[in-house]
Amino acid sequence: MKFVQSFTAFLLLASVASAASSDRPNIVVFLTDDQGYGDLGCYGSEDIATPNIDRLCVEGMKFTSFYVHNRCSPTRAALMTGCHAQRVGVDNVVYRRERIGLHADEITIAELLKTAGYATGIVGKWHLGEWDDFNPVNHGFDSFFGFMECDDKKTTAIYRNKEIVEKIKHKTDGIHSPKLLAAGIEFIKQHKEQPFFLYYASPLPHVKWLPHPRFKGSSKQGTYGDVVQEIDWQVGELMKTLEELDLAENTLVVFASDNGPQLNVEGYGSAGVLRDGKWTNFEGGIRVPCIMRWPSAIPPNSTNDEITAIIDLLPTFCSIAGVAPPADRVIDGRNILPYMRGEQVDTPIHDSFIVPSASIRHGDWKLLVKGQNPGGGKSDRVGKTDRVPAPAGAMFNLKIDPSESTNVAAEYPDQVAELTNRMSDFMKDLDAHSRPIGSLSTESGK
Repeated sequence: MKFVQSFTAFLLLASVASAASSDRPNIVVFLTDDQGYGDLGCYGSEDIATPNIDRLCVEGMKFTSFYVHNRCSPTRAALMTGCHAQRVGVDNVVYRRERIGLHADEITIAELLKTAGYATGIVGKWHLGEWDDFNPVNHGFDSFFGFMECDDKKTTAIYRNKEIVEKIKHKTDGIHSPKLLAAGIEFIKQHKEQPFFLYYASPLPHVKWLPHPRFKGSSKQGTYGDVVQEIDWQVGELMKTLEELDLAENTLVVFASDNGPQLNVEGYGSAGVLRDGKWTNFEGGIRVPCIMRWPSAIPPNSTNDEITAIIDLLPTFCSIAGVAPPADRVIDGRNILPYMRGEQVDTPIHDSFIVPSASIRHGDWKLLVKGQNPGGGKSDRVGKTDRVPAPAGAMFNLKIDPSESTNVAAEYPDQVAELTNRMSDFMKDLDAHSRPIGSLSTESGK
């Protein structure tokens, strides 16, 4: 089913707001791939030098309970739609062979910002459909410079919009970083006279780690650390461009990762004190670093410990831009602008974060509705328990046990019952208000 009528009405309502857009902030989202909670200096890393990202932290706000999904495509779908990925049918990684992608009826963050007069661009990794029908330019982006598979042999290519620029071997090869950076800088310069939204979706530090020669051997944490330091360089160059164009003061910069680190490879990243990593719903898989800098609104050197999530970016950006989120569907995210401004909030904006059918965090409590197996790899902390499974029904107090090492379910049966009921209520709502993923047989573009 199409939502053409409702979306048309939405566009008409938004047109009033878009008329006066010059004072609205630019928005840059820098999303990394498989970077752990402990892989930045400002989050405790002692072996990886990230001065540019650390500067964002000093000049902005550090979020300590920011949640995503535990795999790539679901998190990116959540960012684009403001919904849990399962609500929009993206419950797994999207591959070309499956002939699926983000549904044409989804109203993305890029489409919403366009109604407020924003130029919209994406650089890097899309991963929400590897066919032209699902190309980002069909989902509200004015421009796309980045990676998609281009044939059934799993050949990856760099695209400019829908045209192949070059076929490549590894999108994680550092030789491509200067190309992505140049595209990001070009986009900023082209649209410096109007508000813009740049989604810089780095393919790093996903395996295979192939750092640019400039960064090879630069880190105390081996090749993985080299790649993270390459990311830091890109952040620094983008910030330099914003400063040179006198845009930095009124640009919201968001830095985050799409999920926790991959632990089943030698030289892996770190989730810090959190348990496990990618592919799991332990905290190390779904809680990631997030930093926001916006000098005209966000207090410097500040920290927010409340539950926030990638789903919150869409409604928050809508609030900033002066447009309303879609009203014809459930949006799971919430406007967290009060947190960003450092305002006092009487009740938490989110009292829970739920991974459908799998886990629920409510306040300080975390219940595993579904048993969790470790994501693979070795432990880098003495006494760490994350290399063993945790059963369904295990519960942890994250305030005193962020490593999820002690199952306290037997001691708090009433709390277990409450969280179980909350999950049940959520799943009923999800079942009643979920939407399908797109397929080549149904897509017709936007």
